[in-house]
Amino acid sequence: MTRIDQLLSFCTVVELKSFSLSADRLGITQPTISLQIKALEGEFGTELLHRESHHILPTDEGKIVYENSLKILALYEKTRQAVFSNRGNFTGSLTIGASSGPADYPIPILLGEFKMEHPECIINLQVGDSSEIIDKVFNQSVELGFVGTKRRDGNLYFESYLEDKLVLVSAQSHPLAQKKRISFQELRKIPLIMQQPGSGATINLREALATGGLTFSDLNILMELGLQDSVKSAVLAGYGAAIISSLGIKKEIESGLLQEIEVEGLDLYRKIFICYNRMLPLTNITKEFLAFAIRNKDL
Repeated sequence: MTRIDQLLSFCTVVELKSFSLSADRLGITQPTISLQIKALEGEFGTELLHRESHHILPTDEGKIVYENSLKILALYEKTRQAVFSNRGNFTGSLTIGASSGPADYPIPILLGEFKMEHPECIINLQVGDSSEIIDKVFNQSVELGFVGTKRRDGNLYFESYLEDKLVLVSAQSHPLAQKKRISFQELRKIPLIMQQPGSGATINLREALATGGLTFSDLNILMELGLQDSVKSAVLAGYGAAIISSLGIKKEIESGLLQEIEVEGLDLYRKIFICYNRMLPLTNITKEFLAFAIRNKDL
């Protein structure tokens, strides 16, 4: 009969696309994970993973098992925490997601402080763009998401959490850093390094540009580099400018490594939202962290 640890190992391998990384995360050996997944495949009578490619990918049957296993694991964790809560113990696993802005600040600080108050809690932070994190909340692979955009979906709830601002920045060595302010039209000539399409910053920028009658095709986009850290590295190296979350560049602005340039006529203020799935009651540990995060958002 299938065991919870087999489902957990299988889901971890699907998410990390690697047996060795999964073994490290779960604190078990790689052969143990391989045996658990072989037993799971024996239970279902079919292969659940494509092992020939560079990355491990689920088969069509594996995708079905993965989606349903997430629900089983979530229900198991909820049950486990309810039992501990009833006994007066407060423990469990806290798995949340965050887009690259809040994943730089303030989520790591909040998680560190929360861990100090609840040392028995096992914490896992998954980072992606806003669209990826919202997908994870919808699929129930994380309970909470901190994201820079919302999505119309009756199964999801979005609560305003923080005020953020997207800022145009360049390295101090870049000619653009000599300017403190540029016009909306001047922005069209600036060589820009963009985040991937699913990022909250990219979605918010598209909306802000639309109010001025511009689209991305009107901009001088030099390259697209995924998440905020990659974009920030390229900007620091002097390859171009970027419009990114102010939450993720506090240290670079304060240290003088990056220069902020105001864009006249472009409203770049936005909100960071907390997202969770209405269809899945939050576990006790997640409820506690949610309340903690709201109380301490100015850390």
